[in-house]
Amino acid sequence: MTAWLSDHALLLGGGGVLAVVLLLPALEAALPVIGTLMPGQTAVVMGGMLAYHGHVPVLAAVLAALAGGVLGNLAGYAFGRHFRAHPDGRLAGRVLRSPRLGRALTLIEKRGGAAVFVGRFTAVLRTMVPTLCGISGMRLRGYAVWSVVSAGVWAPVFVLLGYATGPAGTAWPF
Repeated sequence: MTAWLSDHALLLGGGGVLAVVLLLPALEAALPVIGTLMPGQTAVVMGGMLAYHGHVPVLAAVLAALAGGVLGNLAGYAFGRHFRAHPDGRLAGRVLRSPRLGRALTLIEKRGGAAVFVGRFTAVLRTMVPTLCGISGMRLRGYAVWSVVSAGVWAPVFVLLGYATGPAGTAWPF
């Protein structure tokens, strides 16, 4: 997916690039299994590189990444809440009894918002924390605040990282 993105980014046009910068981080956090396959953070960095080259405005790339991060986190949280409340509680019970997930859920319950913030900056956690927060029963209001705060720091950092590495992108085919 990353190779396709780097090879075909400009064919999408400015609006298409911004859609990718929004959608890939959203999909990455929304569904934990699919999230491991979606290069959301890579798309955000590439959005910054394309902003450096004038293909998209840097502020638009930041806002698209921010929106994608928050929307994906909220969707992942909702998925976790649905998973926890599913009428067939056998599957949820099996997951909740898993030793590794049990430790992760305990950490989320103990750390709360800090787990959401740190999870935004860690690849594997970025895909799992939203769903685990929903499963753990974390209050939506607190989760949403930490989700916005973490995405509000993450989006500009990684767009600007791409923007700063933009000069290196001059050797790329676009």
